[in-house]
Amino acid sequence: MAVPQRWRMQGYASDGYSGAQARSLLIHRLDWASQETWFEDGRGRLLSVVTNGERALVALTDGAGGPGEHLVDPRGEGFSGGYLLSSGQNDTYSDRETVPFPVACRAVEHFFEHGTWPHDVLVEMTRPWNPR
Repeated sequence: MAVPQRWRMQGYASDGYSGAQARSLLIHRLDWASQETWFEDGRGRLLSVVTNGERALVALTDGAGGPGEHLVDPRGEGFSGGYLLSSGQNDTYSDRETVPFPVACRAVEHFFEHGTWPHDVLVEMTRPWNPR
């Protein structure tokens, strides 16, 4: 079993978030019109969540631009827009490459608590990527 790391918001000094706190933070940041959230752990890994309010792109990388993985929805069809990045860029992503926002929140909570993704989400390896 993987040993969970303490995750904090990137660039902020804190003791880190529990899974429930991270889930709550994602929901509140959306309420505050912050659609892009970056977490980091003590090993330099980054976990990003970018949402349009309905769906979310969730990616885990071994540092900025490094290889990693992301959650996918094999039943997702088409594309959705409205993913507003902190740079002001407004992106559109394939629905297959995103998951419903509640699934994203639950998956991040589980990942923070257990160090692994929940068994009912599909994860694919991804090329080096950084949506910034």
